[in-house]
Amino acid sequence: MEHVRGVMMLLAAGVAFWKGWELHRGRSAMVAYGLGALALALAVWHLTREARRPRA
Repeated sequence: MEHVRGVMMLLAAGVAFWKGWELHRGRSAMVAYGLGALALALAVWHLTREARRPRA
């Protein structure tokens, strides 16, 4: 499940960076780039985590 979340966050980062590029200037573009960076960091975190073991 962690890898699925990581891939979804990669997609979200791509969309955020694309929207930032479309807006190109201003505060909205900076917010989009910031959200893209946050989504990219979360994607890396999800993809590099070890799988959680089920509780007994």
